[in-house]
Amino acid sequence: MNDPLGQTHFQMPIKAASPGLFRAVHAELESGRFFDAGHADRGERVVETRIGATALVASQIPLALSPNDPLRVKVAAPPEPKLVKDGVQSDLNSLFLILGGVSLLVGAIGIANVTLVSVLERTGEIGLRRALGAGRRHIAAQFLAESTAMGLIGGVLGASAGLLVVVGIALTRKWTAVIDPMTPLIAPLLGAGVGLLAGLYPSLRAARLEPVDALRSGT
Repeated sequence: MNDPLGQTHFQMPIKAASPGLFRAVHAELESGRFFDAGHADRGERVVETRIGATALVASQIPLALSPNDPLRVKVAAPPEPKLVKDGVQSDLNSLFLILGGVSLLVGAIGIANVTLVSVLERTGEIGLRRALGAGRRHIAAQFLAESTAMGLIGGVLGASAGLLVVVGIALTRKWTAVIDPMTPLIAPLLGAGVGLLAGLYPSLRAARLEPVDALRSGT
């Protein structure tokens, strides 16, 4: 489009316009034909396609309208509903995985803190067991078992709460609840694994305590 003052040459994208647009902005048509009242009266309809055929029709329209130069025709086709749905579902799954990972990290930090505090508060017990013949591996195994049990119980409680929430929402919305049968088994095992990893440092610290030092600090 030419500027009325003849100073610049620029492009102005138009989505829709009345027949008097070109006269109002002093535009010059380089190719094709002007819009006229016939276009407005007819109200040309948008091409309708069957579900799943949009991409195919969009690829064929330029060739059908301009066989000699298909590149002159630009077709904007909406995305397929299935592709949009799959994209949204993939994003939601990624979001839930991230939230689940953050929850596991927070839970691991909590178990590690609780186990470490337990080690510090039970130094007398540790020293007495060591004095009675318990080895380092027995002390480490004790605290590892405790942290693993905490993770296992947390996994059971979390899986139970999640199942109740899913079923409750499905009932209120009159949906059919779809639950993977492996979820009630994987969640407790995952919790136990997180508890085991979280208890490694506290258990190793407890195992390193010498009987004399532990009894002295525990008195």
